[in-house]
Amino acid sequence: MIRALSIRALSLPGQAPSAAVPDRIGAGRSSEVFAAGPDRVVKLYRQPFEPEAVANEWAASRLAHGFGLPVPKALGIIRRAERTGILFARLDGSPMTVRYAYNPVWLMMALRRVARIQHAIHACPAPGLPSQHDGLRAQIEGARVPEPLRQAALAALDRLPRGDRLCHGDVHPGNVIATSAGLRLIDWQKAAAGDPAADVARSELMLRYGKLGPAWFSRLRPVRMARRLIAAWYVHAYRTASGLPREAIAAWRLPVAVSRLFGRPSDTDAELLAAIERLARKKPDFEKASLFAGPGQSPSRGQPKRFL
Repeated sequence: MIRALSIRALSLPGQAPSAAVPDRIGAGRSSEVFAAGPDRVVKLYRQPFEPEAVANEWAASRLAHGFGLPVPKALGIIRRAERTGILFARLDGSPMTVRYAYNPVWLMMALRRVARIQHAIHACPAPGLPSQHDGLRAQIEGARVPEPLRQAALAALDRLPRGDRLCHGDVHPGNVIATSAGLRLIDWQKAAAGDPAADVARSELMLRYGKLGPAWFSRLRPVRMARRLIAAWYVHAYRTASGLPREAIAAWRLPVAVSRLFGRPSDTDAELLAAIERLARKKPDFEKASLFAGPGQSPSRGQPKRFL
């Protein structure tokens, strides 16, 4: 199991904990990325960090790379400047959010490719990874929502399948690097074994309500409309590739949205809470949501198209 992996046992030999921190080339909410020579980078987690999260990203990244998925190769877990991190092969490219920021047509085409990558991920098993279902339950129980909404989300979760497919847990343009060899998916810290529909619902949620510039920008009506259309396009692209029924994704929206309000507050929390209140008034068709013939693929379409 991932939780039993030892940080010390996975450390690379010859890596001194007191080594100087190299130049930073990227940063996120939970980590920073630094150059580590011409062909490597090191992802250092901000303190405090959870050792299980580091071990999970290490294991999930290696699992995905072993399946031939378009991800950077994880080379080892190291200590630098009293912080823990993972050494990765370096990707030469720029974030998808930068590469396609000023070309909506290319952005939509790239999103379709990301949807196909996510579909290919879901065709893979996830031995040893933590349960998506259990992770969502813990987040919902600690979410910043009124108690009736929490109970509604937990009740919905109890009626949804657990699944055993490889799920990234955070597929969105900010975690996609556009390289000369194609799109590459990074940041596997939230990876789990679960239901593909929940993973797609999470991607839809991030496209609509993830942080995008200053708070005032995200609240502009044209921006909100554009994000709703982009999220709908992404779901359409995934469903076209997989055959996944819309009812399966719809059934996961409430528990996934409530889980998003766990942890550090965001500028979009108020908008998301209003969306959660609307979702709680809907009645998903849980029976249809459980009728999909297979995780990550449709019997009429066969194996997923890979990285197109």
